[in-house]
Amino acid sequence: MFSAPQPRSRLYTTAAAYGKGVRAALTGYDRTRGCVEEFERALSEMHGSAHAIAIPMARVGIYLALKHLIRKGQKVVLSPYTIADVVNMVLCAGAEPLFADTEADGSCNIDAAEVERLLAGEQDVGAVLVTHFYGLMCDISRIRKACQARGVPLVEDAAQAFGAHNAEGSAGNLGLAGIFSFGLLKNVTSFIGGALLTRDTALEEKIRKELGGFPVFPARRLLNKMARGAAFDVATFPPVFDTGVYWLFRSAYLNGFEFFKNQLDTDASPRSYSTFPEAYAYRMSGVQADMICAQLMRCRRDTEERIAKAQLYHDGLKDLPRLVLPPMRKDGSHIYLYYPLQWEDRDGLARFMTRRLRDVQISHHRNCASLPCFSAYARDCPNAERAARNLLYLPTYPGYREDQVKANIAAIRAYFREANSWA
Repeated sequence: MFSAPQPRSRLYTTAAAYGKGVRAALTGYDRTRGCVEEFERALSEMHGSAHAIAIPMARVGIYLALKHLIRKGQKVVLSPYTIADVVNMVLCAGAEPLFADTEADGSCNIDAAEVERLLAGEQDVGAVLVTHFYGLMCDISRIRKACQARGVPLVEDAAQAFGAHNAEGSAGNLGLAGIFSFGLLKNVTSFIGGALLTRDTALEEKIRKELGGFPVFPARRLLNKMARGAAFDVATFPPVFDTGVYWLFRSAYLNGFEFFKNQLDTDASPRSYSTFPEAYAYRMSGVQADMICAQLMRCRRDTEERIAKAQLYHDGLKDLPRLVLPPMRKDGSHIYLYYPLQWEDRDGLARFMTRRLRDVQISHHRNCASLPCFSAYARDCPNAERAARNLLYLPTYPGYREDQVKANIAAIRAYFREANSWA
């Protein structure tokens, strides 16, 4: 009898977080408002006393930072390899997106040389927005120097890199502003939520003033997010996943049922807009802040476990020709939220692995510079286009066993042997 693999993804949710959310909704939702200040103090202390501001979502932090840093009509340099709503936040802030291609080495991060070229050749650049993708810090030192030389603010999208750090400091704390996400799929989660860091007191005051006019995130919406998380947790709970869910999704995927193709696609229908959505205009609730505080201490331990799995993948796959692996870092500058690799027939590899009873995920990120909804800002970004077409995630989450990592490696090596890809 065939055994199901461990699922491609598990949430970092806890029973305690579910309990806190339900209790708060039933007994007086925002009676824990003081937890927000406690959370902000804890985050500030973690990042060298930078000002920490609780926000409803990371994308709102990007919008608020840019809105209060640039003039209307200025350009914002950013990576095209992202979700559409990041680009939309640039538009909502009154700016024009200026796409800089990603690096060619498999990092999926913005290319520092391309940022330098655009800063030197373009007029009226109001800010540079960098993303630390999949937990890997970009070449922030080089980009920061280029921004400082031209007096251009640097904003960090560290939504996927909470806990990453290099010799200069922590991701999210090296630019004028840095943004974190504590959404459903992140390594620290309050089901939905985020934070903004800045050492600029004037910027902090402007952002706090605007947030002060927003209502608290509604209890009903938080419960809806928690219900989605609970459904995911139940579906990936071993007895349920092993006996039903995996086999259903495997059969549907191999037989081409589109509904099951990628249920983790958070950007299925990208569109463009330039008016800040009213549905985003909230403040973080106290119970969300309390959930985050309870998870901060485990962050480093979880990162170490993911790095160990990344090392296994790297050692097992590094000799395969033309398979593009992410950089192998053990210094904390890559937290390996996933292990993203690139192959020219990504879909063929994913189907082969699925037939071999593996559970992996194709990337849902796109090259926004080539999306029809952003055609007014289109640019040729071949590296971002290649990543969007070729990228596959391998699981690294805490609790994903070493035997599963090795089984993924064995399946990939079998694919290369059978497809004669060594030639």
